[in-house]
Amino acid sequence: MLKKEKYDGFFGGLYRRNEIYLLLSTAILIISALLGYAFAGFLSQFFTGIFGNLKNSAVQGQIQLQTLPIFGKNLDIALIIYIGGVLFGVGTAIYLIFNGIFVGYTATQFPLGNYILYNIPYGIPELIGIILSGAAGFRLASCVYHIFNGLTHMRSDISQTNQFRYIIEMNMDEFWESVKLMVLAIVLLFIAALIEANISIAWANYIKLAI
Repeated sequence: MLKKEKYDGFFGGLYRRNEIYLLLSTAILIISALLGYAFAGFLSQFFTGIFGNLKNSAVQGQIQLQTLPIFGKNLDIALIIYIGGVLFGVGTAIYLIFNGIFVGYTATQFPLGNYILYNIPYGIPELIGIILSGAAGFRLASCVYHIFNGLTHMRSDISQTNQFRYIIEMNMDEFWESVKLMVLAIVLLFIAALIEANISIAWANYIKLAI
């Protein structure tokens, strides 16, 4: 019971402290996906080549349906989203928007029922992982902003080294918050990769046969 309360406290506290960043990341990703789906015809001129290359790579076996290659691809995306927070969150927002639009566009390239059936088992933890990486990026952006703001208000009559050290120490909590969010994102992306590589196709084929 104590162990359960400990973990409930950790996750609940992490959510409450980062609620605004989680909601912002979720909103950006979902709205971008809906826009990608709604304007797929217009976006074809931009995504046809990318999507075609992905399909050809899959057919030729260059994209392997194995846990580690899938995890590596998704981890690269998540890290780019996270590191984009260094640019005051602009990079994070741009990569979230791009990924959301591409997800929405991709959904129009298959029968919707099949797309949902084959993607939902791993898609849920994968999307949550991307949302968490976006929230981590925005939290990192907040940390960078507060450090930058502190540096621009340093006093000339006090040791610059001590002031710099103080500013960094004052904002380390925000940095570690971003790291915690990113670690959770990585765990979920690994779980998603396991499901995609080993379960999703068999599960979807079973459901189709059962129906």
